[in-house]
Amino acid sequence: MIKKYKWNRENTMKGVVPNKPGYYKFYDKNGNFLYIGHASRLRHRVQSYRQKDCFISHNEKKPLRPKIHSYSYKVMPKKKAMALERRYKKKANMNLL
Repeated sequence: MIKKYKWNRENTMKGVVPNKPGYYKFYDKNGNFLYIGHASRLRHRVQSYRQKDCFISHNEKKPLRPKIHSYSYKVMPKKKAMALERRYKKKANMNLL
């Protein structure tokens, strides 16, 4: 079981999320899965969802931000994280059809 962290400023800062490669998942207030992504630097990527930046270049962030209640992550090699993300998204897309 992967530990979920509450989505607040303190939990996305240094100390909780390592600056290493891996994948991250976001969940809504009911614990339903919202999004999965991979990053070479997890802390930087997870924190980027808290920042107010140009939504033109980050279209997926705008609708996600208000829905995120908690998140989880797992440190692993970048290539493995990318493959896992692709598999998860493909499975999610197949379930929507």
